[in-house]
Amino acid sequence: MRNKGIAIVLALATVLVVSGIGALIFTRTIREIRHGAQDQGIVQTLMLARGAANLGGSLLATRGRERLERIVQQTASSTDRWAYGGNTGTEAPDPVLVAQALANVADRFQSDLDGFLCGKNFAPDGLPAEVRVRVYVTASACGEPLPPQTRLPPGRFVEGAPRTGTGSGVSQTYALPFVMVAEASLGQARRNIVLQGEYRFTIGRSSFARYALFTNVHALPNGTEIWFTDRTLFDGPVHTNGRFRFYRSAWFGGEVTSAGCLSPGSQSCQGQTVPGAYFYGEGFVRDRNMQPSAARPSYRNRYGTHAPEFTAGVDWNASFIPLPPNSQDQKTAAQESGLYFSDDIRSLKLYRKCLLGETEVACSEPLDPGVLKLQYIEVTYCAQKDWRGRCTQNTTEVYRYGPDGLLYQENNWGLFVPVRRNGAPVRFNGVIYTDGGVQSLSGPGRSQATDPATAPPALAEFAQITVAAQGDIRITGDLKYEKPPCTGVPTREPDGTVTPAVCDNLGVQNVLGVYSQEGSVWIAREAPQDIHIHGTLMSSGGVVGVEGYDSIPEKGSVYLLGGIIEYYYGAFGTFDPATGRNKTGYGRAFTYDRRFLQGLAPPFFPTTGQDRVTSVSVFSYGQREQVY
Repeated sequence: MRNKGIAIVLALATVLVVSGIGALIFTRTIREIRHGAQDQGIVQTLMLARGAANLGGSLLATRGRERLERIVQQTASSTDRWAYGGNTGTEAPDPVLVAQALANVADRFQSDLDGFLCGKNFAPDGLPAEVRVRVYVTASACGEPLPPQTRLPPGRFVEGAPRTGTGSGVSQTYALPFVMVAEASLGQARRNIVLQGEYRFTIGRSSFARYALFTNVHALPNGTEIWFTDRTLFDGPVHTNGRFRFYRSAWFGGEVTSAGCLSPGSQSCQGQTVPGAYFYGEGFVRDRNMQPSAARPSYRNRYGTHAPEFTAGVDWNASFIPLPPNSQDQKTAAQESGLYFSDDIRSLKLYRKCLLGETEVACSEPLDPGVLKLQYIEVTYCAQKDWRGRCTQNTTEVYRYGPDGLLYQENNWGLFVPVRRNGAPVRFNGVIYTDGGVQSLSGPGRSQATDPATAPPALAEFAQITVAAQGDIRITGDLKYEKPPCTGVPTREPDGTVTPAVCDNLGVQNVLGVYSQEGSVWIAREAPQDIHIHGTLMSSGGVVGVEGYDSIPEKGSVYLLGGIIEYYYGAFGTFDPATGRNKTGYGRAFTYDRRFLQGLAPPFFPTTGQDRVTSVSVFSYGQREQVY
């Protein structure tokens, strides 16, 4: 019995010990789980906060830039030597004046930033977290003061040259200091990231390439009125020095501006300025009388509802923008480091080749070892005329260059030798200019005449070219980039909404400009069905249009990736209003090249007299993190 009692006691003691050890292990496990969960929450909130900071930087580079662009137009001086900082004769603006001017910019910019960010949760869908971002360019953002131990120094001038009054497009860079606060919380875990840096923006003369559509007179050359209809889909900036006409629901994805000039000249408004627009069946309506508002006018009558969609805003009191008075800049550039021709160019062909040695091979991606990609320029012009001025002999010259820009010309033996001027090799600046016109401009032909997808690229991925002429330029074939920045066209869905084109390749560099000073840019009668043109097309004195638009057979659409700048509105075709189908000529399928909003432009493309933000950059000088 005594032994049995001892055994029972030992067994009970063992159970107690084991239970105690188990309880200790369980308690420790629970603590480790809790601690692991806390660590996981800290890591998750840290990643969320860092993602929010990246979002803030991306916003400054995109939507923030667009807002800053408008502020610069309103606040920068276009007449002083310095956009901000006065008219001082020194090699840098007055820093006090710069700080004062940029404080005004910062006040306006802060309001826009708050509108983007305040009160918004940027947490991923489905995650029970809060993610907030504030950006300070003033002492307060979203109603909250600057975080402790942070300060904002005054805005400053970074670099650039003063304007000389010669019309040169010098650039000036300024900086707005900023503080960014990114906060994330998930359960009890919170993380806070504070970044300090500078938001630098460069101001320069704006390129005309920034417009999806620009007209000096918004009518055909014969005075025929042009109406924007529900077939009108422009996804970039649209401007006229005159006044627009709207029929039903035209859609605009970029800012729309009108100077309201009754009699636009090439260099100034020669008549009265009356801001407003025409609405079908209502006549002309001044901006101050538009209903329900000037920002969202809408009129319903027996012809339907006339309510253009201005998704990026509208300005009925915009400045008059003069067209270039001459093409001297392009001519000079061509004579210095481009290609200059004194008479008509009969044929200008642009194409890309890949060579292994001197043997043409396929342009595979990535390029095989030893393969060189080159841009070719083939020019045929009149080399000799008779006493009546008729051409009796044509000459063809072939040029090429690679990513280094060094220009070579084919000689009589079929060999390419360096082009030299003033004893030095020429690094091609991208400009091809003629004092006459260009009778035929095209890329390589299609392998299947009815399929535009079979047209090889006209411009290699590194090529940046401007074709400029005093007279007419006729486009006779497809002109395609090797690497286009956008795909598709804006499309109106059955429910009336508009799906924009996809522009997700904005880092590519190939770009084309086609510019006529005194003539027009024509899509020629002999151009193919559904022609594809990548580039921005400009006529300072005429139109960008289709030859015989009202007499040639129906030929599909002009698929333009870029923009159009013209004195008069150019016609492309006619259509049956009952069916909406083309009857003659081409329809329009335009996609705006959004790289032009980022400051990219074809080389030596004409510039406006207005200042624009040509580039922005975000510099971060320091970061600190805090766990709550």
